[in-house]
Amino acid sequence: MSESELSSAVTNTLLELYQRQNVPIDSQPMAGVGENAYGQVLRVSWPTISEAASVVVKMAPKNEARRSHMHVVDYYAREVFMYQEVFPIFRELSPNRNMFTVAPALQASGLNAPDEFLIFEDLSVSGFRPNSRSTMPTFDIVMCSLKALAELHACSFILQKRNPSKFKELVEFVKKDNLFTSEIEEVTIEFGKAQLRRARNILEASDGDEVPALKEVLERCENHLKSLALYCVDGKSQAPHSVICHGDFWNNNILYRHEPHHNQAVEAKLIDFQMSRYAPPVLDIVHYLFSCTEKQLRDEHFPTFMNTYYDTLDQKLASCDLRIEEIYPRKIFDRQLQLYGVYGLIMGALSLPFFVSNANEVLDIDTVSEAIQDLSTSSEESKYQELIEEFDMLNGRTLPIFKRRITGIVKDLVKYEMTEPLFSMDS
Repeated sequence: MSESELSSAVTNTLLELYQRQNVPIDSQPMAGVGENAYGQVLRVSWPTISEAASVVVKMAPKNEARRSHMHVVDYYAREVFMYQEVFPIFRELSPNRNMFTVAPALQASGLNAPDEFLIFEDLSVSGFRPNSRSTMPTFDIVMCSLKALAELHACSFILQKRNPSKFKELVEFVKKDNLFTSEIEEVTIEFGKAQLRRARNILEASDGDEVPALKEVLERCENHLKSLALYCVDGKSQAPHSVICHGDFWNNNILYRHEPHHNQAVEAKLIDFQMSRYAPPVLDIVHYLFSCTEKQLRDEHFPTFMNTYYDTLDQKLASCDLRIEEIYPRKIFDRQLQLYGVYGLIMGALSLPFFVSNANEVLDIDTVSEAIQDLSTSSEESKYQELIEEFDMLNGRTLPIFKRRITGIVKDLVKYEMTEPLFSMDS
């Protein structure tokens, strides 16, 4: 299937949905090759119709190795669950149904393997567009992102207070993490360890009093990577101060509407909920800030970013006559940042090689998945190392960026006193 070809399941659904038989359908890819690990994303329109509508279609990959490695069946089931079961309840939390406004409408879906698909409203019609992966988020973009995230998280707190049995029912479906489980593929953990080790080796050539402390953070994270990841995603341990998180909160999963005259982002929408999980809310925050922004921006605005998130959460709770100090006290929020800030380093290690690469530098996911599948019967760590080295995508352009970004994360873990879990793992 070509990058712009619709599956028969999607085509039939669209024709039925819009009752437009025998009308040409135009579909165009919305992401570069290798940019969406979970399938094809297309914009579909009817150019021959005067009142032409457009929708966004997301279709699952067909490659069996990739489907297995990326847990496609589980990921699509979770995203459909979020749109069909969670979001309608969130929208009904307020009388005027404006409590939850930060996700597109789902128009249709199908979960018959291997033809899973979702059809969404096209937010570009309302002026929303992505922030290019090659353009670092600016202050206004981060502010919009955190406000949208606070709106998502507020809905969990409100529902938990108003209808705890319904909240517990929803959490039951998302409490098992889609990424970090005790059965996670060893190659994923080894890949993260390799990046942490690479950062530590880079620091060997650096001078300064802070270098030993930075190297120790990296080494401890490498030594306990899997245990730390499982510790972070354990939402039950922080109940009732855990929420249904986005789970994959990074640059490419957020769309923005800009003020036309000054080109400032004024509103954000969230997409791609296939990794939503029950976890401490700060996981989404540190994932985004540490993996997607530069240290200089955080140095200038970190307190403002935290206050903006918390104040927006406060406003949303207050609109439903709830007091944030009773639901999610600031001291709990601040303490969670200390306890789970390390998740930002974990996700930085796993994702920065992809985030800093352009579309033409990203590896072919099918090829990598097939290579991983070939190693699935091997328990030799050296085999994983050979595979990781073979598919290393960092190059002369991206390696300095990776060095700057991951070193910045480690420095901030120290700066904001987020290293405690790294040392408690040994006790």
